[in-house]
Amino acid sequence: MKHKLFLFTIFGFFILSAYAQSDRTRGLRSDAGTANTAVVRDANKLPQDTVNWKKGGDISFSFAQTHLTNWNAGGENALSLSSAANFFANYKKNKLIWENNATMTYGIIKAGDRKAVKNADQINIGSRAGYQMAEKWYYTAALLGRTQFARGYRYSATDTTLISNFFAPAYMFLSLGLDYKPSSNLSISLSPAMGKATFVFSDDHNILLSSGMPQDMIDDGKRARYEFGGGIVFKLDGGYFSNRVTYTSQLELFSNYFDKPQNIDVAWDFQFRVALSRFVASTVRINMLYYDSQKTIKTEMQPDGTKLQVPHGAQLQVKEYFEIGLVYNF
Repeated sequence: MKHKLFLFTIFGFFILSAYAQSDRTRGLRSDAGTANTAVVRDANKLPQDTVNWKKGGDISFSFAQTHLTNWNAGGENALSLSSAANFFANYKKNKLIWENNATMTYGIIKAGDRKAVKNADQINIGSRAGYQMAEKWYYTAALLGRTQFARGYRYSATDTTLISNFFAPAYMFLSLGLDYKPSSNLSISLSPAMGKATFVFSDDHNILLSSGMPQDMIDDGKRARYEFGGGIVFKLDGGYFSNRVTYTSQLELFSNYFDKPQNIDVAWDFQFRVALSRFVASTVRINMLYYDSQKTIKTEMQPDGTKLQVPHGAQLQVKEYFEIGLVYNF
């Protein structure tokens, strides 16, 4: 819980600073070829490093509720809550760029008399620094991270199995390579040298197995696994109709040079949003994951009648989420 409060505090401070900064720099934009004396005068008053920063993001909340009383057609009472936050802070000066972004989602659903369970839980953080070597090419170093806030379970008709927790697992990618930026909306990162680290801050055997930790490493008490390979990251974003319709898409590919390099790890995050009014929007989010080392835990009945949690091979993971709710952009 302390870790979660710390993260919320850090990102809350980030929101406030980004909002304050956006207020200071909002008046600096002008149409190409148009001289605006007041804007230039205001820009001269700001520190140069402040002018070079571009910060922003959005926070969204949605709520859905169904209540039935003597409803002959049948059904169940249901309640769902969800929240999401996207932040970015990008710096550009001369040939130097530094891009930072974070995406966090969390949602719960309660149906009938069953206890509330989460149906969305994600923390994605990225930071990329680059130096321009040619018109559209940059030398870059990048750090990407993925984890979740709370405990996660796999549910079946007879069993509930704990398979994740905060930083259990957490995936970190550190890469060196080149970025190709043909436009402001598209970037392609080529990383012939990429390290992948899997951290499991838990001693739960099912979490360790589902995170992809080999049994011999678990027996030795190890809680981290390191891989080396290469990867590619495609990032695309844009907007239409004065940014009332926006989309973002990021596809990450990774190959371990020394262990089944033909089996590619894939992570794809996509968001499509339509602004219905100033503070109301509909959003579609799709997340797809395939990590070759990540196992699927299944409960199998043994000949003696006991149940055993057995790891199976990796499977494609897909999560789709649609919501209409409140959105605040800054």
